[in-house]
Amino acid sequence: MVKEHMVHKLADNMSYEQGALVEPAAVAVHAVRESKLKVGDTCVVFGAGPIGLLAIQAAKAAGASCILAVEVSEGRRRMALKMGATSIINPLQENAVEEVRRRTEGGADVVFEVTGVEACLNQAIQSAKTAGQVVIVSIWEKTAAIHPNTLVLKEREIRGIIAYRNIFPQVIQLISDGKLQIDEMISKKIQLDDVVKDGLEALTNDKNNLKILVSP
Repeated sequence: MVKEHMVHKLADNMSYEQGALVEPAAVAVHAVRESKLKVGDTCVVFGAGPIGLLAIQAAKAAGASCILAVEVSEGRRRMALKMGATSIINPLQENAVEEVRRRTEGGADVVFEVTGVEACLNQAIQSAKTAGQVVIVSIWEKTAAIHPNTLVLKEREIRGIIAYRNIFPQVIQLISDGKLQIDEMISKKIQLDDVVKDGLEALTNDKNNLKILVSP
């Protein structure tokens, strides 16, 4: 039994598969809505996994003029461009902070950290412009060290967000209107009996997999 206020009607032009991705999409949309991103701003997304790719699309829908994606996986970098990133950075081959500063003329207005990796967190902070904002979207399993002066000396702001609240109707509308392209994020569909080998193990072993839907 589900309470009435927790039930949301899908748009007539949406599939059940698209409906299954409303929840993760809501995380990205909430992150952008809670940020200080304004129309015409520059932003960076560290991590082009499922939430990062959705954050790119949400930032584009919010009017960001320049969206940089920092990602180690070649497949996910390609997907980031397809999802709306204006350019990509491979941190294994380039200095991510220097590249962000160069491409944004000094630093991004808003930086979204979606990796949960300490090094990336520090890079994200240093990639924000003076008085810029860093939004931590990832959930952390252990502590991470930062140097407070990277915030203090540049008057940067750091903000954390958790999940979402009361935005499923807006996310459904964004998907229905085609402003969130989520179909291409569905890597494959599997049966419940195959959830370990073709689901959990596949996600662990192949980072080109994004979302695997399970049919009960």
